[in-house]
Amino acid sequence: MSSRELTIIGYLSVLGAAVALQVAALRRPERLPSLGRVLTSVMRSRTGRVGVLVAWAWIGLHFFAK
Repeated sequence: MSSRELTIIGYLSVLGAAVALQVAALRRPERLPSLGRVLTSVMRSRTGRVGVLVAWAWIGLHFFAK
């Protein structure tokens, strides 16, 4: 197995965990906040908005730049 395949498996695992957390949050909203609620909470402060912008730029740099 090459390092490329391991990287793809790692990213798919993170994506799968995010989907599983979102499904769990939608099933039991009193125990776990959904992604929308988390982002709403984070975007209330300037630091949170900058952090979201940096994360979005990092994702774009790694997935869309060649």
